[in-house]
Amino acid sequence: MKLGSLFLFLTCYFGWQDGKIYFKNPSFEDAPRESASPTGWESLTGGSTPDILPGPWGVKSPPQHGRTCLGLVTRADGTREDVSQLLDQTLKGGTCYTFSLFLAHATAYAGYNQPVRIRVWGSGARGAKAMLLYSSPLIDHAGWKKYEVEFMVASDVRYITFEAYFGPGVLFHYKGNVLLDNCSPIERCDRA
Repeated sequence: MKLGSLFLFLTCYFGWQDGKIYFKNPSFEDAPRESASPTGWESLTGGSTPDILPGPWGVKSPPQHGRTCLGLVTRADGTREDVSQLLDQTLKGGTCYTFSLFLAHATAYAGYNQPVRIRVWGSGARGAKAMLLYSSPLIDHAGWKKYEVEFMVASDVRYITFEAYFGPGVLFHYKGNVLLDNCSPIERCDRA
């Protein structure tokens, strides 16, 4: 028991010393199932039921890293799915940060087959979407692609939320999906 506590302490201490903020479960690993958030993630939005894939809803797309990935959908009634996480450290207001993640589109997802984009929100409170930090282009490719996310936080951020959202400029809601996997640690931007 003491050895386990020492290992955890050293991992956390040296992880923080390298200037990076690590996501808990960055590859969304868990048992594949529908309507569930992976370990370390949660959804506090009513009706948001993310999926741990592949397997459920006929999604056969392999993950980019590990055994599973995350699937989020948008619906014709305007609702959309999200997951969020309390960060181990606060992102400081007025600071630029960056991380990467892999995104893809499942061509068959139980009728939620249209491409959508991902939005990244930050907030100081659990369940809130206070600051839009990033909005991806439309994710219409079935193969995994790495996306670099760079953002400036206006005020301190403790929670990060990933949300599926409709395509840019679309005037109607529709049934779509986006797959997420393999998030890198968050780092300060390397600017001279």
